[in-house]
Amino acid sequence: MVTAGVFMVCRLSPLFEQSDVAMTVVTVVGAATALFAATVGTTQTDIKRVIAYSTCSQLGYMFFAAGVGAYGAAMFHLFTHAFFKALLFLGAGSVIHAMHHEQDMRFYGGLRRHIPLTFWAMMLGTLAITGVGVMGVFGFAGFYSKDAILEAAFASGTEAGRVAFAIGVFAALLTSFYSWRLVFLTFFGTPRWAASEHIQHAVHGDHGHGDHGHDAHAHDAHGDHAHDAHHGDAATGTAGYHPHESPLVMLIPLVILSLGAVFAGFVFHHSFLEAEPGAAFWRGSLVFDTHLMHAMHEVPLWVKLSATAAMLAGLVFALWAYVWDTSVPARFTATFRGMYAFFLNKWYFDELYSLVFVRSSQLLGRFFWKRGDEGTIDRFGPNGLAALVAGVGRVSQRVQSGYVYTYAFVMLIGLAGAATWAIAG
Repeated sequence: MVTAGVFMVCRLSPLFEQSDVAMTVVTVVGAATALFAATVGTTQTDIKRVIAYSTCSQLGYMFFAAGVGAYGAAMFHLFTHAFFKALLFLGAGSVIHAMHHEQDMRFYGGLRRHIPLTFWAMMLGTLAITGVGVMGVFGFAGFYSKDAILEAAFASGTEAGRVAFAIGVFAALLTSFYSWRLVFLTFFGTPRWAASEHIQHAVHGDHGHGDHGHDAHAHDAHGDHAHDAHHGDAATGTAGYHPHESPLVMLIPLVILSLGAVFAGFVFHHSFLEAEPGAAFWRGSLVFDTHLMHAMHEVPLWVKLSATAAMLAGLVFALWAYVWDTSVPARFTATFRGMYAFFLNKWYFDELYSLVFVRSSQLLGRFFWKRGDEGTIDRFGPNGLAALVAGVGRVSQRVQSGYVYTYAFVMLIGLAGAATWAIAG
């Protein structure tokens, strides 16, 4: 479902091409999505959340590529992204497995020595998503597809395209920063496992927390390590815990996906992007603008190098903050507390949705419930009829006394009434 939107827009490209307004909307929404998700990804500490927001950001790239008319580039990035993002997600799963279901990167560190294959797989995925490569020589998958999108946005010549290009370059910097941040927090530095409750439970065999099924799995998967840990350093509580590599059922897919992350862009970029091979490759399944494809390759050199420069800047910032001077993140968040909170809380979209949609729906529902259903329908419908019947019954009770003289009196009144009506008539 995540990728279906990109595929749908590309397949409906003949329809979108008929409206400049529609193309502009797709471009602006795509660029805004790339920026939004990239900024949020820089603040997340859950390893899966970082990769998930990265996915959202990369989808933004695909959409603004489609918005400027580079449908082939959009589908190419969708194709390459499938390899390195699947690789990163599966690598994150391998890390979580090694860390006894701990997903907070603040409790990782130094894992490259314990799970080397997972480390190298995630390194290749990071090199691919950040777009590492040498122009005209070789590059990882994202180097070809992401650079093609930025070049197409610039070459489109539209105002929306130029704005998308600028936002895309900045998002590339943020992508590099949070991707390398994930690598450095997870695989480098000193282990920070002692503060993790998940590891503490694994070490001390504390199965009193969580559901029974989870604890049973934890005991089976990590029982040997937990047994050894009881003989470790009590001061840290985790000296005996040794993260272990995942089984082959996870490692083999990591290797296969790594090959795609490394070679998919290099092998297929001619078929997806080049003017003549691309037209033959797509065979009219989407609008393939050969003029735009030619213009992409003729943009100024600084445009071609912008994504690489952004990637290097993000790498340097991540190195500075998480390797060279680890006090930088705390000082940054203290200085820019408002901006950090804004990004950490996902631009407060959840709160905005709650205010605009959830609470308003609740108020509207409560109004119809209390005023409409109970106050009107029930009051004048079933409840009202029931009250009327009950009232009539109470009055009838007084008439139905059971005494003969009462019934005779009522009959006389009836006969007198009937006689009066007959005489009057």
